[in-house]
Amino acid sequence: MDYPLTFNGKEFLLRRYPETSQSSLRPFSNAELLVLREVKEKISTEDIHLFNDRFGIWNCALHQANLTTIWNYASQKKAVMQNLERNRLPYTPNTFKTPLDRLKSVGLALIKVPKSTALFELFLRQIHLASDQHTEVVCGLMTKYFNPSLLIIASMYFEEVSQSLAWKKARLLILKNPKKKMLRNELINTISWKNHIFKQYFGVFSSGKIDLGTQFLLKNLNIKADEAQILDLGSGNGIIAWESSRLNPKAQLTLIDDSILAIASSTQNVKNAHFLCDDILTQLPHRHFDLVLSNPPFHFEHEHNIEVSLNLFKQVRSCLKPNGRFILVANKHLNYTTHLQRMFTKVSQLKCNRRFEVLECTDYL
Repeated sequence: MDYPLTFNGKEFLLRRYPETSQSSLRPFSNAELLVLREVKEKISTEDIHLFNDRFGIWNCALHQANLTTIWNYASQKKAVMQNLERNRLPYTPNTFKTPLDRLKSVGLALIKVPKSTALFELFLRQIHLASDQHTEVVCGLMTKYFNPSLLIIASMYFEEVSQSLAWKKARLLILKNPKKKMLRNELINTISWKNHIFKQYFGVFSSGKIDLGTQFLLKNLNIKADEAQILDLGSGNGIIAWESSRLNPKAQLTLIDDSILAIASSTQNVKNAHFLCDDILTQLPHRHFDLVLSNPPFHFEHEHNIEVSLNLFKQVRSCLKPNGRFILVANKHLNYTTHLQRMFTKVSQLKCNRRFEVLECTDYL
């Protein structure tokens, strides 16, 4: 569904990617609109860095400025590019940077505050490294998601941290005067599992620990000796692939995740594997994998939405061998079994506890 946006007398049409059947989910929030109101007079003179522009509202509305977009998700990059194309606006590949790329110079930065405060700090760290005394950061968020720790983190990097008045349940944090002396600690968490240390960049799912769903899957994981090609779908820091390799050292591993920070983390933890940052499986070999493993996401920022995961489940069909297995762990309340039974002839519950279940799917319809 297209949503209209009028800014500076021009109308734009924006659409979410991936698309959703939930009409209440728009491709922009009032927080992003409030940021546009704040920077309206600055766009003709500023180079602007955009952080967490999830569907491209800022890329479209501010297209006349010199923009650099910092993308964290492959789906985000696709959404921005599609909405620019939809509105017949140009883009160049070199305008896209990752959260781990070093920026040259940041004058004005816009941030849609992410759910992860760790990712927020990673953004501020990247900005601070390229800042000068004139650098300004405008952060937008919905008031109901305000967290006092945001102010603490912002104050670590900037001398001036102020809040705007609320507008349509949104507000701004405005950061000025970057601090001159900062400790340059690497923004990576270390996590211990079975006496092995995993590295994980700030902003990757389940910061600082192995989430309970993944732990439940790993404790009940059985890899067959003839399962030589294994796909870790939504790989995060790579721990599922790592455990698979421990159980079957001869297996060839492929890890895919929508998050570039997750892929960057997993490359530090898993060796001799193939890594892919993407939100779809079409680039993977046809009928190639003996086993697909997943702890699929259903949280997207502050949204709960299983549509993305269900679409991924359908795509597993093209890359799984006819006699292969698809094993996933899920919260029981999501009732994935009902959906999976429409895609597979056999869906079995291997293990369950009060919160989670491990499901095995075989024999495609």
